Amino acid sequence: MKRKKMMAAVLAALMTCSAFTPAVAVKADDDVVKLKIWVFGEGSTEECEKVSEALSEITREKIGAEVEIYQTIDTEKLNLAMTSGEKLDLVCAHNLDRSGLVSSGMLLPLDDLYTEYAPDAAAMVKEEDTKALYFDDQMYFLPSNGDKARASGVMMRKDILDELGINADDIKGMDDFHDVLVKVKENYPDLYPLVPSWGGGGMQKTFHIDDIYNGLVVLENGFDPSDTTITSQYETQEWKDFCNYMYQWNQEGLLMPDAATSTDNSPMSTVGFADYENLIPGKEADFSKGNGHEFVSAQFVEPLKDTERNKGIWCIPAGCEYPEKAMELWNLLYSDKEVATMAAYGIEGVNYEWVEEGSVVKIPDGVKDTYTTYEWAWPNLNILPVFEGKDPAVRQELEEFNDSAARATSLGFVLDTSTIMNEITACNNVKQKYETPLQWGALDPEEAIPEFIEELEAAGLRTIHEEAQRQLDEYLAKQK
Repeated sequence: MKRKKMMAAVLAALMTCSAFTPAVAVKADDDVVKLKIWVFGEGSTEECEKVSEALSEITREKIGAEVEIYQTIDTEKLNLAMTSGEKLDLVCAHNLDRSGLVSSGMLLPLDDLYTEYAPDAAAMVKEEDTKALYFDDQMYFLPSNGDKARASGVMMRKDILDELGINADDIKGMDDFHDVLVKVKENYPDLYPLVPSWGGGGMQKTFHIDDIYNGLVVLENGFDPSDTTITSQYETQEWKDFCNYMYQWNQEGLLMPDAATSTDNSPMSTVGFADYENLIPGKEADFSKGNGHEFVSAQFVEPLKDTERNKGIWCIPAGCEYPEKAMELWNLLYSDKEVATMAAYGIEGVNYEWVEEGSVVKIPDGVKDTYTTYEWAWPNLNILPVFEGKDPAVRQELEEFNDSAARATSLGFVLDTSTIMNEITACNNVKQKYETPLQWGALDPEEAIPEFIEELEAAGLRTIHEEAQRQLDEYLAKQK
C-alpha cells in the first residue's frame, strides 16, 4: 500500500471510529493532557493506578502530560481495544499482527513525530536498528533496545548436572544432549528429562533458519548471505532432523508425556530437568530466579541478529488525540532512567528498593510483587537497573552480544501480508494440526511431514512464497 493509500486508510479509520478524535488536535502548551499506556505485563489494577499517579508527578513537569498505565498479557483484549476505538495513546503491541495493524489503518506513521519529539532517543538509536520499523517506507513502530540478537540451545538444572558429573560446556548438540537426558531418566525417575517451555507444547526454536514470518516464510540458513531463497521451516533439513530426534526420544520416554497438550506454563519450576530456550547474557540468572532452582545453559546455535528481534513493539494508535505528547512520553521511557525505572519497577520503597543505588534493585522483604512488568517489554531495557542476583555488567554484555552477532540476510525486511492473508490463515490452520505434535515426537516424521507439506501446499503455501520472494528480492536490491 503506497503512502497516499495508507493515509487514506488512516483517515477512514478515524472517521469510522466514533471514539477516535482526529490525531491533528493539539492541546495548548500550558494544558496537561492524559495519556494511556498499554504494556505487556501482569500488574494489578490497584498498583498500576498508584504507579501512574507517582509517575505523573514527574511527566507532568517534564512534558505536560499525566499517564495511566494499564498492563495485560491478554492479546485478544488488547486487539479488541485497538479495533474498537478505545482511547489508547502508547501501546506495546507484543504478539499483535503488526502488518495487519498497519494495513487496516490503526496506527499513525511516526517518521516526523520521531524526529521532532524524540530527539534524545533518536540520538541513542543506531540506524541499523530502525530498518525493521518500516512498512512501505513509513515508520509505524518505535525501536526497542534489549536483546536484538538471539542464540539458542537448552536450559538445564545445575544441581542435577553436578550430581551426574556433567559439565554443560561439553554439551555441543542434540547427540550430546540425548546422552544427558538418558542419564537423567535413569537416575531421577521423579523428573521429566525434557519439558515444554510453556503450555501447549511451547518451544523456543533452536535452528539456524532466519524466520521471516511465523515458520511459513524462512531462509534456511540465516547465517549465509548467499541464501536468499524463500522456503518454509517445515521443508528445511534441520527441522526434519529435529523432528526425527524428538520422535526417537519420545519412544525412549525422555519427553514429558503430555508435552503437546499440557496447560502447565512453568514445568521447569516443578517436574522438568531441561527445556529449549533462546539464550542471551543474563538468561541463566533470570531463569533461575523465575523457576526456583539454579540453571545453566548449553548453546547449540550461535547469536543471530534478525528482524524478529528488531521489529519494535511500541506504536501510537491512529486515534491518539495528542501524538506529539505520546512521542515525548516514549522518548522519556527510552532515555530517562528515572522515568523508565518507575514505569518498569514501580515506586521506590513500595514496589522495589535499591540494593546498589542506581544499578541493583530487589522486591522489599515481605512484599508481594503485584506490579513489576516484564522489563524487556519497555522501550529501553539497557537503562534499567538489574534485580538482585544479576551482575549489573550484564547490560554492557548484552550490548556487546548484540554488536557481535551475525546479521541475518533479511535483517530489516518486513513481509507485507495484506495480499496473502487468506493463504496465511489457511496455512496456520494446517500448522495447528501438525507442527506441535511433530515437534514433540507424537507423530512419525516419515509419514507426517510429507502429509504436512502437501496440506500446506493445498492451503496456498506456494502463493505465500511467491509473494514473499518478490518482496524480499525487491528489498535486498534496495540495500545494494
